[in-house]
Amino acid sequence: MNKQLVKWAALVGLCAYVFFSCSSTPTEVPTTTQEAGESAPSISEPAVQEPEVFTTVNFAQRLQKTLDEGTIEDALALFQELPPEYEDDLDMQLIYASLLVSAGKLDEASTVTDKLLASHPENSDVMMLSVMLAKASGDSTAKNAKLKELLKNDPSNSDANVALADDQMLRRNYKLAGQYYRKGLEGDPNHIDALSGYGQASYYNGDDRASRSAFNKILELDPDNSIAYSFLGKLDAADENYYSATKNIEKAIAIDDDILDYWLDYGQYLRYQGKFQEAEAAWIKAKDLKPDYFLGYAYLAGLYDEQNRLDESLEMYRKVVQYNPKYYFAYESIGMLAWNKKNYAEARAAFQKAYTAYSDNISYPLMIAATYLKENNTKDCKTFLTKVMKNRPTDSLEYVMLRLYYDGLADQRVAQKIANESNKNLKGKMMYYYGLFNEIHGNDVQSKKYYTDVLALNSPMFFEYRLAEWAVGESMK
Repeated sequence: MNKQLVKWAALVGLCAYVFFSCSSTPTEVPTTTQEAGESAPSISEPAVQEPEVFTTVNFAQRLQKTLDEGTIEDALALFQELPPEYEDDLDMQLIYASLLVSAGKLDEASTVTDKLLASHPENSDVMMLSVMLAKASGDSTAKNAKLKELLKNDPSNSDANVALADDQMLRRNYKLAGQYYRKGLEGDPNHIDALSGYGQASYYNGDDRASRSAFNKILELDPDNSIAYSFLGKLDAADENYYSATKNIEKAIAIDDDILDYWLDYGQYLRYQGKFQEAEAAWIKAKDLKPDYFLGYAYLAGLYDEQNRLDESLEMYRKVVQYNPKYYFAYESIGMLAWNKKNYAEARAAFQKAYTAYSDNISYPLMIAATYLKENNTKDCKTFLTKVMKNRPTDSLEYVMLRLYYDGLADQRVAQKIANESNKNLKGKMMYYYGLFNEIHGNDVQSKKYYTDVLALNSPMFFEYRLAEWAVGESMK
């Protein structure tokens, strides 16, 4: 079900019916009382159950209960029971058409909407319904045209401005989105969607004060608004107040416990407080909520890696790329972890994926070459490196290292170039690969020296630092 459309329908229609009910009372069913002194009959008559009198209040309650407990099809079926005098009622038809859009019955929704537009061409709610229908149909041109027409007649229409703002949020144009949300609030300062959107846009624009103010106001109007609590948690976390952030996200989860992002944030706040077991549980919950989404696996992979649970970390990273093949950082981690397990074929495949995404990173082709050499496959190594070395400056440190792996012959000029390198990260990487070259070719003394030199930098800003740690640890067994 499209919850946003149902929510809009409820705001437009159901609230109207509750309002209208204030001017009328349900018809009372008459009861029979016994006259004073009248003798009671010897056999009591069975009570006759009077049919329930239709009221807008009763219908609104039934509809809301059906939406909460049943399906949207069940809700639509209720409209077949409307008394004839309500079949053309504007608010009834607005709700009915909105539910049809939510159910994906766009042709039927269009028929109802066209009829409403013909009879109420300047009604803002009807025009907004036509906007929602155009959006659901994927007709952005028609949607934008209808929004402009609506705003021409009603520039501060909150729903229309929110719709425009939502489009800008999807484009990550948070500044313009904030302007539209603010315009919507001019029409209705208590419009929940406008407040929520403005709070989010302000958050992404770095205006934490305006964001916090908007979400606090939402909670005054709607104490069970989980989005407000979740963003207040984000704001607290940005201030490194992780205890308060945790309390806010726990309130959001207590209201809506099936929102993936809440569990992801919850795990992060717990992890920042050193509560690793609780963070793991939160991220497992996130993973289980949406098993085909990569981010829950990514958080777990990082946590397991940090705890040196390398087999579990590798398995999670495999899941990451299964569900998001473009997540290049996971390929790098898979390559490292598979290398550590001496699974060179998997390591090579992972580094090749990373190299395809970021061909400028010299680490990836050198690791690919190393996996070939670990398998004594010099032919494929040379074929691969021939392509890599093409168009690289021959006097660069990167080129001479690639050439070293291609030729397979020790060259003291490489060591000299490494010693003269001023870039600390590049120097550290090249020391690792020079050590690895020596290890592959059986020179354990030289390899250990260069691995130790990498660790002496005490600056793990490149993944080879960790590979050097593993290599030194392996040599000490």
